[in-house]
Amino acid sequence: MSPTLKHFDNAAQLTAIATDIVCARLLEDINTSGQASLMVSGGSTPAPLYKSLSTQDISWGKVQVALVDERWVDENDNGSNTNFVRKSLLQNKAGQAEFIPMKTRHSEIEKAQPHVETAYQKIPRPYSAIVLGMGLDGHTASWFPGAEGLPQALDPKNKNLVQAITAKPSDVTGAYLQRMSLTRSAVENCTLALLLITGAQKKKVFMQALEDPKSPLPIRTAIDALGERLIVLSAD
Repeated sequence: MSPTLKHFDNAAQLTAIATDIVCARLLEDINTSGQASLMVSGGSTPAPLYKSLSTQDISWGKVQVALVDERWVDENDNGSNTNFVRKSLLQNKAGQAEFIPMKTRHSEIEKAQPHVETAYQKIPRPYSAIVLGMGLDGHTASWFPGAEGLPQALDPKNKNLVQAITAKPSDVTGAYLQRMSLTRSAVENCTLALLLITGAQKKKVFMQALEDPKSPLPIRTAIDALGERLIVLSAD
């Protein structure tokens, strides 16, 4: 099954539709099971979505929010996804949600991995919704091409939820090479996933991966793992 693709003339339209999709999913799980889980990514693209979600009338106290991936830096660092999510999503009404951070006190990501795994095992699955992004190198989550830990993260036989990643230096990674990321097994254990793409260049990269079943780009793994549960929203 293929993902659903929707293109919008501007980011405001994308944000409005994305807000409706995520809210509907959270509300459905809250109404049926009394709880919901929302996995979120960092980056500038989803920021308007998070700010919009933060004002929505949802029983946020019944929602657990956690990260898709994290740069291994202190929370007060500008590159921290925890810092970003706290300032963009966990405000207003959404401030009542329970947040499960990925970053631990461990300086080495390999030593931190089992502790993060234990924390993430407690998050309700299948996840209600996952918000993904994509870089010009075709990465999603922290699945960077050629990264140490990438084969384990993408291995469908690896049933762990998180994987320590050390990326190769690039214009995309910047100085943030050490990461923690959800694995393929975790990403595919969801009811719905949103991939937000802005700009013609990123859309071109995604379409190349979509049209080539053998594409080596990591985003192809997400396409294969999620199938029709993946909704791709793009804007110019």
